Amino acid sequence: MNTVYTLYRVSTKQQVDKTKDDIPMQREACHEFADRMGWTIGKEFLEKGVSGFKVSASDRDAIQDLKAAALNKEFDILLVFMFDRIGRMQYRKPNSAE
Repeated sequence: MNTVYTLYRVSTKQQVDKTKDDIPMQREACHEFADRMGWTIGKEFLEKGVSGFKVSASDRDAIQDLKAAALNKEFDILLVFMFDRIGRMQYRKPNSAE
């Protein structure tokens, strides 16, 4: 059986509103998916009001905790609602004229 850790993130403080918080929706979707797959969610990580573009992964506690857990082989799968919940990175071509 696969052990799954999850990460839920909203990028702005405005998204952390008790009546409109996006995290419960992300959590519900991930739980439904894990149930369909027969996976067990072992631990859930939350980032409220953390930009995946503006804040470096080295400055994000949840990402650092997930990295340590991955290195310790504590889980098999990291489940996120969308891949951009992990972070966003702008790609630039080498030697681009910007």
